[in-house]
Amino acid sequence: MSEEHVIRTEKRIDTKTAPALDKDVSAAIAAGSGDIIIDMADTLYISSMGLRVLLSAKKKLRNTGRSLRVRNVCQTVMEVFDITGYSGFLDFEEA
Repeated sequence: MSEEHVIRTEKRIDTKTAPALDKDVSAAIAAGSGDIIIDMADTLYISSMGLRVLLSAKKKLRNTGRSLRVRNVCQTVMEVFDITGYSGFLDFEEA
């Protein structure tokens, strides 16, 4: 099994916290190996900036053989993923 980079998100992913998430995800991508797991167990809200971070990460990992998986998504955030269409291309898992 390959190495995994687990990134735990804040309670809110918005204009204040999305840049730090983007930095963490970019560092994990730059590490060059292993899948990236976004653990959203503590997250109750995601804004368009947070959605952009996930979309950007998914695009950067395309054709690398690595995956981006989202874990422990609450119902409220899952509804945002459903409404925006993100649930159609993100990979979700339970812990």
